[in-house]
Amino acid sequence: MAQSKTAATPEDSFVLELTRRFKAPREAVFRAWTDPDAFAQWMGPEGVQARDVKIDLRKGGAYSLVMDGPEGGVHPLSGTYREIDPPSRLVFTFVWGHGDLKDLEMLVTLTFTEDKGGTLLTLLQEKIPTESAREHHTQGWNGSFNCLDDFLAA
Repeated sequence: MAQSKTAATPEDSFVLELTRRFKAPREAVFRAWTDPDAFAQWMGPEGVQARDVKIDLRKGGAYSLVMDGPEGGVHPLSGTYREIDPPSRLVFTFVWGHGDLKDLEMLVTLTFTEDKGGTLLTLLQEKIPTESAREHHTQGWNGSFNCLDDFLAA
C-alpha cells in the first residue's frame, strides 16, 4: 500500500508524495519507467490501456503516450525529461493534453532506493493546481502502482 502525503505550496498549488515498495531490483523498476514497451504494459490505473508510447530518454528529451479509459475516454499525456540518473532518479514534466488541466505543466520526481531486496519508489508530483486534481492524481498513481506491481511480478 502506498503512503501518501499532501501539502499546499506557497504558489497556491498542491504537492503529492507517494511511496511504494516493489519486490524487484531498482534497475528493473527504473527500466519499467524508461523502456517504451515496458511502460506501455503497465502505465495507467486498472482498466486503462496505454498506447503510442514514445520515449526519448535524455535530458530535454520528450515522452508521450495516450491512455484509453475503460469507458472510451482518450487521455493524451506528454512531458520533457529534466533529469535522468539511472537507476536512482528520474525527473520529468507531466502535461495532460485534454480536460481542465490541458497544457498545465506539473513536475514529477521519482526516486528509486534499494530496500530489503526490493525497491522503494517515491513519487513527488508538484505544481498541481487544485486539491481535487491532487486527489485524482493520487487515485491514478495508486492504480498505476498496482499495475506496475503486477507487471514487475510477471
